[in-house]
Amino acid sequence: MAKAEVEGQSDQIKAQIEENLKRVYQSALVEEVPDRFKQLLDQLKVAEAQKKVAAKEGQP
Repeated sequence: MAKAEVEGQSDQIKAQIEENLKRVYQSALVEEVPDRFKQLLDQLKVAEAQKKVAAKEGQP
């Protein structure tokens, strides 16, 4: 096999890998956030709000 031929195949393989990765990441971008994760984020927001209220009440 000639060096140019090997490099051409390497470029094709790289392009195919790149295309596959783009496809996988694109599908991940359109996936909805799982309900459990949303619940955890809501709990975090509540906890942070409670900390702020407690901090304000503790100040003169």
